Amino acid sequence: MTAEFPGAGALQNSGRISCIRQAEWLVAWDGVRNDFHYLRGADLVFRGDSILHVGGHFDGKVDHEIDGRQMLVLPGLINTHYHSNVTMIRKGITQDACNYLLPSFYQNVNILQPAETAKAAGTAFGIGQLLCGGTTTLMDWVAPYDGWLDTLAATGARVYAAPFFTSAEWSVSDHRLLRYRWLPDNGHALFDHAQAVMDAAEAHPSGRLAAMVAPSELEATTPDLLRQSHALARQTGRPFHVHAAESAREYAEFLARHGTSPIQWAAQIGLLGENSAIGHGLYLDHHSDLHAPAHRDLGLLAETGTTVTHCPTVFAAQGEGMEALSDYLAAGVNVTLGNDTYPHGMLQEMKLAVLVSRLKSRRDLGRATHPSTQGYSLGAGEIFRAATCGAADYLGRPDLGRLAPGCKADFFTVDLTDPGMMPLHDPLRSLIYCAGDRAVRDVYVGGTQVVAGGELLTLDLRGLGAGLTAPQAAMCAAVASRPDAAGRSADELWPLSLPVAKQTP
Repeated sequence: MTAEFPGAGALQNSGRISCIRQAEWLVAWDGVRNDFHYLRGADLVFRGDSILHVGGHFDGKVDHEIDGRQMLVLPGLINTHYHSNVTMIRKGITQDACNYLLPSFYQNVNILQPAETAKAAGTAFGIGQLLCGGTTTLMDWVAPYDGWLDTLAATGARVYAAPFFTSAEWSVSDHRLLRYRWLPDNGHALFDHAQAVMDAAEAHPSGRLAAMVAPSELEATTPDLLRQSHALARQTGRPFHVHAAESAREYAEFLARHGTSPIQWAAQIGLLGENSAIGHGLYLDHHSDLHAPAHRDLGLLAETGTTVTHCPTVFAAQGEGMEALSDYLAAGVNVTLGNDTYPHGMLQEMKLAVLVSRLKSRRDLGRATHPSTQGYSLGAGEIFRAATCGAADYLGRPDLGRLAPGCKADFFTVDLTDPGMMPLHDPLRSLIYCAGDRAVRDVYVGGTQVVAGGELLTLDLRGLGAGLTAPQAAMCAAVASRPDAAGRSADELWPLSLPVAKQTP
């Protein structure tokens, strides 16, 4: 089945040699230092989907030249934790609400269920917005639906398809009682289907789809299925990803079942390692809400090379946060970033990740302006690495998240004349803390331009958004009939921020 959306058009990459000439600022990869550095007045040359040259004046043949003056050029951002088909249709509903009796996601997942016919549009709309903000690679973690892979390809992004599978479904009664309903086959049929979808993603003619092995939740998947899925990841070279340590309630569940933390139990059954990621990983045993007598989780993640995919916004909205991102990095844990379900922009996520870490740490507030050897300095450079080369390292893709010869031509440009970028002293700081998405000008994936002047070229975002209005209304109308809603309507669970005035004659 081919995905069709408003404004969808064929992507073309002619293989011509293109050059961004004299970029005012360029964030390049230094292979000697194994880190980023700024270049001034640099040329970026690419042919087809690969970068040929990054640095001083390029004297070779060029078919197409782009004026790089008043431009910042950066490697494309990598979103390592995203759920596309429910995110856009829930926009504006749950962001101001909290279940004080148990984490809200346990309840919302069953109450707000989009119609099958709305899923493809939701996926395309969300990924389109990510592209407009400089994201070029993402993973999409959803229950696969008909047309999903074609939808991913139609956006123009580079995507790791992560088809959902699990051993149990959960339900919530009276807003507080969580129950697990274990599937008769413990989820093996879902796993078989996920394997077929992963194979299809890797064979997709777009050439931009890959696969990730991603059982949904550690607490809702049997040890046998977790071991089998991790073995598949090792055998195929695919990344492995599982939600874990995402709530205090989950931590208590593992203490009751296994007498240990989710992270230590994952280690016991062989899930940790350099190709593995823990989704969220907030509630490690050192977290202040848990009052654990010993703190082993953070060191265990660092020792095994396991990645944590961090999504600060969705947890900050519930008054929760990682304790603290700066401590994870100081311990040597590879932390990457994602949007989970919103705000559909990595630059926003990067800014909040730094600010929440400073609030939680109360020690690491950035680089000291006086002589000091204390603490780990968390700032724009560190969070940029998490969103680029750190994510690429987890994916096993040294050709992503970097601008260097031989890397994929995945990059974006920023308008340095945007008011949010002026006056300009340090471009990364201005972009992350001040300008954000609005300064993003052009985006390229595999050498193909997918965003021009801030407008998505592959799809009609406004048309997609308009098409989601009716499905969202229908979803809200059905809320009261959902068992987990305990008879309450959408208006009762999530009233509007302001009352709607009655019109007078």
